This record gives sequence, C-alpha cells and structure tokens, in this order.
Amino acid sequence: MSRSEAKAMQPFTMLRISLGIVYFLFGFLKLFPDLSPAEMLAGETLSRVSGQLLSSRDALRVLGAAECAIGVSFLLGIRPKVVFAIFLGHMAGTILPLFVLPELMFKVAPFAPTMHGQYVIKNLIIAAAGWAVLSSMGNATGRMQPSTT
Repeated sequence: MSRSEAKAMQPFTMLRISLGIVYFLFGFLKLFPDLSPAEMLAGETLSRVSGQLLSSRDALRVLGAAECAIGVSFLLGIRPKVVFAIFLGHMAGTILPLFVLPELMFKVAPFAPTMHGQYVIKNLIIAAAGWAVLSSMGNATGRMQPSTT
C-alpha cells in the first residue's frame, strides 16, 4: 500500500476502532443485569419479536454476546464478511423498537421522538459508519487491512 493510500485509509481505521470500542462496551454492559441503559428497550423489543420465546434476560445475553463479537472483530480487523452479515442483522434489529414499541419512541409519531426514539434513530449514523468501514476494508484474504503510516 502506497503512502497516499495508507493516509486515505486512516479515517476508516479510526472509525473501525471507534466502532469496535462502542460495540464491545455496549455489548459487555448487556451481559450483566442493570448495567446497560438500553436494557429495558432491547430486552422488551427482543422478547416481543420472539413471541415471548426468549425472556428479556436471555435476549440481552444473546444480544450482548453478538455485540461483543462484532466489537472484537472491528477492533482486530478480522472476518469482515461474517461481521458484515452480523452487523447488518444487528442494525436491522436496532430499528425494530420504532415499530414494536412506538409508544416509547415518539411523543408524536414520527415527528417528535422521545429520548428512547433518538437513541434508536442515531443508529443510522452507526449503520453508515459500519457500512463504510466494512465495505472499504475487505481484501482477497477476507481480513480487514488496517492502515499503516
């Protein structure tokens, strides 16, 4: 990789590391009761979507483990194709509360989101960032290429 190519990749590297930290930290918090501020929202959404087959607690454990795995992969730059699939599924799931729990998402739908609604809607930024990182970093070996300076 040329010096100019490496320099062009630096913002994607910072974005990848930032996403890794956020995903790992938020996922880790979901593994322990009462630590995640998103616990009620995520647990209730997943419980409803599963038709009550998963308890909120079990749903949070699965979600937390998936988020930790995504975070580690972003941090280490490994398995971008697998992570991309999990990431897209996760991002699709993050918008579910808008439809499953609209009473928590909006004061006046769809124009006045509550704090919970804003929390969910901001995931558009995370989706765009992850898409940019994962689509720009893959190579023939299936390993993300972090920038080098």
